[in-house]
Amino acid sequence: MADLPFRAVAVDVDGTFENDNKEYDHEMFGEILYRLHKHGAHFIIASGRPAGRLGDDFGDFIDSVDFVADNGAVLVRDGKIIRTTCFSKKCILNLIDYFRLRYPGAVKTLLVSGVNHSYFLKSTPPAFKRSHHYFYPNSIEIDDFSQIPSDDQYTKITVDYPSKVRHELEYGFNSRSMEKIHVTTSGWNYMDIIRQGVNKATGLKEFLAYLDVPRNELIAFGDGENDIEMLKLAGFSYAMENGQDSVKKIAKFIAPSNNDNGVFKVLNHYLNEANK
Repeated sequence: MADLPFRAVAVDVDGTFENDNKEYDHEMFGEILYRLHKHGAHFIIASGRPAGRLGDDFGDFIDSVDFVADNGAVLVRDGKIIRTTCFSKKCILNLIDYFRLRYPGAVKTLLVSGVNHSYFLKSTPPAFKRSHHYFYPNSIEIDDFSQIPSDDQYTKITVDYPSKVRHELEYGFNSRSMEKIHVTTSGWNYMDIIRQGVNKATGLKEFLAYLDVPRNELIAFGDGENDIEMLKLAGFSYAMENGQDSVKKIAKFIAPSNNDNGVFKVLNHYLNEANK
């Protein structure tokens, strides 16, 4: 049996690993994991989703995969959080005040993601609540963001607002704040706001160092802007056929779409070649 050309696999979830119905073939994934582990390869889920959601998504495989959650702000190994990169409560409230000042329409569709819970306003439109209860099942509705508790760890803000303002937002807030932000998007209208210097690649670097795997032995799959740093890091980088053009430009290869089991097809190709 020949060796695989990689020893670690990193996959985005939405638009990459899962199809548009937010589903994946559990049986097929179990078979691929088994074959990957026989070759000594590690599997890492790298997503903008919070760790709690990923734990539900991959509960059948919790002992076989690691998580880079919240776009790199939370790292989970063996089902336990091993690192968080957080905002202070003061920074969160200052950022919300900045939204009220510059982008007042954004506050009504704003969600603060914490390690213990996520928080949005009771006045948030019902459609936003419904869509985000799936991604943030531990959400709490509050009257005002000043009510977020001081003992939670705040890893991310998600807001449904035109992402074309993300660079303006990042520059404007950072020019007046000691705690710096980084604004990214997964390709939809939503913006994800995390600490400056945090992304999926920074989380993956920590795992690769722990696993003693060089970056040229990492294969990564993604479809959106928040995957770019991860794809640039990997020795084998795949943009999904359904991905953004900006992602396809920086990836070395194109995988079939998320609705065509693109990740599984590529991995099976490598595994079959190694077994010849």
